[in-house]
Order: sequence, then structure tokens, then C-alpha cells
Amino acid sequence: MNSVSTRIEPGESSAPGEEGLVVRPGYVPGLIGWVSGAHGIYYAEAWGSGAPFEIQMAREFSEFVEQFDAQRDLVLSAQVNGRIIGAIAVLGAQPTEDGVQLRFFIVDPAWQGRGAGRRLLTEALAWCREQGHDRVFLWTVDGLPRSRHLYEKMGFRIVERHWDDRYTVSREALKMVLEPRGQA
Repeated sequence: MNSVSTRIEPGESSAPGEEGLVVRPGYVPGLIGWVSGAHGIYYAEAWGSGAPFEIQMAREFSEFVEQFDAQRDLVLSAQVNGRIIGAIAVLGAQPTEDGVQLRFFIVDPAWQGRGAGRRLLTEALAWCREQGHDRVFLWTVDGLPRSRHLYEKMGFRIVERHWDDRYTVSREALKMVLEPRGQA
């Protein structure tokens, strides 16, 4: 098992105009539970998912953190007054032909539309470019217009669609890819 640092890296950033929002790279205490719980609550309210979905998120995010390699992977948390309000990860250890994968992206609904999601996504994509990852992909589901709008605004485009029932409720899964600049 690779250890995950709890120390704040020099890349920690905050923007004064974003209500004290701080974006921190690396693991912070409580992040595993927060990411799992936030997904469970949000998707139960959004489309009726149940315990199997939250368990799956807890398992998959825990595995990611357990295997985390700071040279190849990224995890960011957005915090306000020391409280986690958002997170995103880049699974960079095993890039595919579609590139590295963005996962576990979620923002507390009270903070949606206030810049936290945009900041997390912008900083994750900047890290991908710095690491030389030309392509980035993610999976989302249809019926989440705010997140889809953000992805499309950042340049992602849908390349695949299929029905998926792994999350308690059957939803149309969307694979979105961000091509290198000038290749869309």
C-alpha cells in the first residue's frame, strides 16, 4: 500500500473572491467518508439511488486512496473554514486510449453554482496538462444538466452513451472526452 500524504502541498490555493474557498491537493482526514457520503446523499436525492451506490462509491474511492501515487494520481478537496465542500480525483496510474480519468467529482449542493466545482475542475485539468496528459475522460449520467454544462464549457464532448443500472436506478451513462487543444 502506498501511503497518502496528509501534509498540504505547496500547490494549495485559494481565491479571495470565492468566499474563503481553499483547494488542497492530497488526502485530508475525513475525505473518504465525505466523498462517499456526499455521493450517497446527492444521488439518492437526484435520482433515488440507494445503499448499493453509496457502498460502491465508498469501496472505489477507498481503493483509489489506498493505491494513491502522488506522481501519477491527483486528489483535490475544496474547503471553506476547514470544512470539505467538494472533491475531484484524477486516476493517472493507468491511462487508456481516452487518456486519464476524472472521477469522484462532487460539490456540496449548498456550494454548487458558487465557483467551487469550476475551481476543482480547472485545477484538475491544469494538473493533467502539467503531467503531459493530452486526453482526459469522465463518465457521468444524463439528467445532471449543471455538471454536464460545466464539462461542455470546459471542452468535453460526449463520445459514448449506454444504459447503466449499476447505481440502483437505470440511467443513461455518458462518456465525455476532452481532446488536446485543437483536436475536437
